[in-house]
Amino acid sequence: MVLHVMLPWELEEEILYRLPPKSLVRFRAVSKRWNSLFNNKSFINKHLSHSRPQFIFLTQSKIYSIDIIDQTIHLRELHSSCRELNSEYGTISTCDDLLFCKYPFLWKKETALWNPCSRQLNLIKLSVDRDFTVLGLGYDNSGPQKVHKILLYYPHPEEVAIYECASHVLRYINTLEEDMYICDMSNEAKGWPHVSLNGNLYWIAYNRQTCEYFIQSFNFSNEIFKPVCLLPPFEDDHSWNEHLLAVWKGDRFSLLQQCFLTRNIGIWVTKDKADDKKEVVWINLMTLTATNLPYLCNKMYGVSYFIYDKTLFMCCGDGSSQPCIHIVKGDRCNKIQIGYGEDGWFSHCAYVPNLNSVPLEFQIE
Repeated sequence: MVLHVMLPWELEEEILYRLPPKSLVRFRAVSKRWNSLFNNKSFINKHLSHSRPQFIFLTQSKIYSIDIIDQTIHLRELHSSCRELNSEYGTISTCDDLLFCKYPFLWKKETALWNPCSRQLNLIKLSVDRDFTVLGLGYDNSGPQKVHKILLYYPHPEEVAIYECASHVLRYINTLEEDMYICDMSNEAKGWPHVSLNGNLYWIAYNRQTCEYFIQSFNFSNEIFKPVCLLPPFEDDHSWNEHLLAVWKGDRFSLLQQCFLTRNIGIWVTKDKADDKKEVVWINLMTLTATNLPYLCNKMYGVSYFIYDKTLFMCCGDGSSQPCIHIVKGDRCNKIQIGYGEDGWFSHCAYVPNLNSVPLEFQIE
């Protein structure tokens, strides 16, 4: 006789949120109850908080996810419903743990939002009559529904515009002030490195008058640029020191600083959740002093990183611009060659696998 034992629902849910997103997507067809659970925002957030970060890696022909477990790289080719456009992707970043793909050509008036776990990928074609640089994606979170917008930049003459994704309306905004200096705003090689958090954009800027680096933000709700805080001091204040901003634990910032003279790396994190109303307090999480740390300054394809289990994981090119992963803990740095950048071009970003859905306003026209 075969006995069928029903697990308590609480235990069943506890088991499910520990599974990888790829498995959960397949399990949607098991039952209506499971399918409903995987759409529940509370379950999605709980699952996200236990997911292990990884890297998304793009070449001209293929897309990979790179998971690092026990100093070993697990490389998996990803399916994309618009694979024919892979060679046209310029840079990728994240917004609400979805991948935001920006195309490198000014005449290519398209962007894409993608969740590789659910295989949802939607394009948005921008109805604009000028060449532009896509800076990033965010949303107005002042109301009950998220209203997604894209921030666009025109260097000559210097203008900033907002493109509303649902209505396809383009609006120019006059929020750039004379004393505001936006670092790497039109730097296509490094992809204008920024982070997205709670619908807003944040990046590292430089004030030429005070010679200080600080975090700048753009709020998509009130459409205003605003300085957030100064960066914490770290070793020698050399002009070639590297500063990299990222999201930590889902709702805080992490900051990587490398001293150009010593190559030492300092990792800072914010004490509290990101909040415009609170003063930012930085905590030194760790200082890395391995003698074989790579120089991160002026990497051709940029540097992406994440922190997991008191370990720093970095993706960047080596001296010959071939992609590799650096795993750093304490005074040890282990370098692993990826070996999939033979076509001479690649893009990458840190990413947390999740079950978030692509917003409905991102539709193929």
